Amino acid sequence: MWFRLVSTLVVLLTTSAVWGDDSEHRLQQGVSTAIGSGFEVTYGDYGSNADATVVTVPVLLVVNPLQNVDLTLEVPLVYFSSRSSSDVVVTRSGGQGRRTNATVSLSSSSSTSSEAGLGDINLSAGWTVQQDEEGWLPRVRPNLYLKLPTGDDDSGLGTGTFEFGPGLSLSKWLGDFQLFVDGVYILQDSTSDYQGKNYLSYTAGAGVQLSDRLFASLFARGATTRVDGGDAPLEGRLKLNFLQSRRVAWELYGLAGFSDASPAVGGGLLVMYQF
Repeated sequence: MWFRLVSTLVVLLTTSAVWGDDSEHRLQQGVSTAIGSGFEVTYGDYGSNADATVVTVPVLLVVNPLQNVDLTLEVPLVYFSSRSSSDVVVTRSGGQGRRTNATVSLSSSSSTSSEAGLGDINLSAGWTVQQDEEGWLPRVRPNLYLKLPTGDDDSGLGTGTFEFGPGLSLSKWLGDFQLFVDGVYILQDSTSDYQGKNYLSYTAGAGVQLSDRLFASLFARGATTRVDGGDAPLEGRLKLNFLQSRRVAWELYGLAGFSDASPAVGGGLLVMYQF
């Protein structure tokens, strides 16, 4: 399939690439590499009394090989617990979707299954073509996204599908305030168990620089439907970024879901060490 060939080519061209999503892990001036890890915990019933909990421990590598080019790799370790008959599956870090396009049946079964292992690996590459300089022009960053189906789809740790697509990020500082929006159109294949479809993923929000070291942001994160017969995910996030030193940066966030395709509640912590 042409999609798998394109995905393989991107892997070869972006061997040290990495995932950005709504958190573009920007390195400080003079820093070219960073590593990070932390945890994320989400819970939701996903419209089917799934009682699903996902604990993700991501390992991140961020590289700036050139001044305006950033590459990101995320390798997630996942613990996933849900009702045995829930038919939900981990789609990305903290996210879940329905395994099939069948009609949802509210299960009364108390049987719970738990799985742990490697999740789907995420990669991204971005190129800043317009910096946020003086004036009214925004910062412009085209990017490419790739998800590899490394998670065990039989255990619900992944979808078993490749995802690949181009995106665009825009941001603008207005004094101490920042406005930002980004979108990625993702091509997705499907399997007999997971009827994936192409979708648009987006993030939009605003932030404020509270001090030289502290930045707070509030934003929406969502997508069009990612699976036949499913709902469109939508959630709100509140995030704090703290620059402890030139080398150490922290990120703390909480989330609330507004769709059956999103977790009901969740939160996470991430620390990045910059070389």
